[in-house]
Amino acid sequence: MPQFYSNCISEPIWDIPLDQVCLPGLHITQGMFTKLFDLLEASCHEWDLKLAYHYQRVSSSTFTTYSAQLQRLQAAKSELEVAKHSKETTEQLATYMVLLYGEQSNVVTQYLLQQAEEQRESVDKLEDEIAHITDELSKGFATHEGPFVKELDSTLQMLGVTRQQYFGGVFVGNHVHKSLQISSIEALLWC
Repeated sequence: MPQFYSNCISEPIWDIPLDQVCLPGLHITQGMFTKLFDLLEASCHEWDLKLAYHYQRVSSSTFTTYSAQLQRLQAAKSELEVAKHSKETTEQLATYMVLLYGEQSNVVTQYLLQQAEEQRESVDKLEDEIAHITDELSKGFATHEGPFVKELDSTLQMLGVTRQQYFGGVFVGNHVHKSLQISSIEALLWC
């Protein structure tokens, strides 16, 4: 009958007044710090993504691959515009030749139409490549691979703070207290 015992199965073992209950301060600060640090790390990862658009030589192979794909995407888009323009020009020229010379332009027209078909295939190939690169880029790269997040991790190491491998990389209590000191907060914000 949980409705009679504050949504518990039975009465509490001890009747302790609420003014004598100690809040778990360590767990509260640990949870707050972990949440704030995760937000800081996510913000650094966003900066890493923005940085990838402008720089391509970084030690991380995943980040470098991501940057190279961005560069290839921009090049493919430029090539696509040139190929589309060339195809349209060739098709217009073939149409003009038929209108101007009629049947007499058969050899030249056939050649121009063959060129236009090759250019159309090139356009289709470039569009497929752009779609593939865009799909790959949508996956991004691992959070820990970017330069900003790496700098954040190195600052944590400098402070003597490590994230535990178990439980999703949480911080232990002493590391939370060490990280919440003013000098540590400044180091994290200015890393």
